[in-house]
Amino acid sequence: MIDLTVSIVNTDGGELLLACLDSLERSLTGDIAVELVVLDNASEDGSAEAVRRRFPNVRLIEQPFRAGFPANHNTVIRATTGRYVLVLNEDTASDDWELQRLVAELDRHPRIGALGPRLVYPGGRQQASAWHFPSPFVSLLGVPTLGQVGIRQSSGKRPRTVDWIIGAAMLLRRAALDEVGLFDESFFIYFEEVDLCLRLHRAGWTVLYFPGVTVIHHESQFSADVPERRINEMWQGRHRYWRKHHTRSGARIAALATGAQYLGAATFGFVRGPAYRDGMRLHARNAWRVDGPGLRELAEEWNERARSGDSRTVA
Repeated sequence: MIDLTVSIVNTDGGELLLACLDSLERSLTGDIAVELVVLDNASEDGSAEAVRRRFPNVRLIEQPFRAGFPANHNTVIRATTGRYVLVLNEDTASDDWELQRLVAELDRHPRIGALGPRLVYPGGRQQASAWHFPSPFVSLLGVPTLGQVGIRQSSGKRPRTVDWIIGAAMLLRRAALDEVGLFDESFFIYFEEVDLCLRLHRAGWTVLYFPGVTVIHHESQFSADVPERRINEMWQGRHRYWRKHHTRSGARIAALATGAQYLGAATFGFVRGPAYRDGMRLHARNAWRVDGPGLRELAEEWNERARSGDSRTVA
């Protein structure tokens, strides 16, 4: 029986993917049965061949088309049998994943449906990784402090129950997924993990922030070259989440309150430069309506080029 399936989705992750796999293999102790699975999301940087060459024991799923975060990880989950599934970005790594400790934590607490480790940036600064659900009420509470107070839950040195954890590194109990369902594939990327955690909570499962294990996360590396599309996609996910779980008026209140936080950040963020202010203004505009293409459209453009045999890069 496989105790832990590690699901990594890679899109042109290159060296970051190899570093992630190297850190995982160094953490394998043989005390638990672990399978490492990489779904390559039609990469063009030779990632798949590099994995075959350097990590022959890693199961590689080569996908000839590009899909979103929830669809890709669902593909891995459906193709595997591990009691637990560690969902990872390819841009994560750890000095010690302590996989046995993570499995033991869920073994000891059978109602934990999802667990999120402590995340840090490459320089060691802590990265926010757990929050309260972005309900209309919580969104309104964030306006006076521009979302800086009372929303984040990834703090402290002890494990704590939280609302939701970031999908870059989250450990899931397969039995809980069997009950509430997998990631909702109507999301492309962003907020599918919020949606899953809310469904887990509603079914009586616990979501745990677990700072005993630290993971390095190179945030947003996959979309660093297309910041406007990333922001647009983030807001598509937000709007979809609010429409799914709140009334029409509640969804509008949550969006406008969140947009007001970004507008405030743009107003008071002059010391951080024009690129920052432009990003905050785009966030604020998207609170009303998203007009531009996002990462879903970028993938669709890639897939269309692949079908037509056109190898030119779309940006």
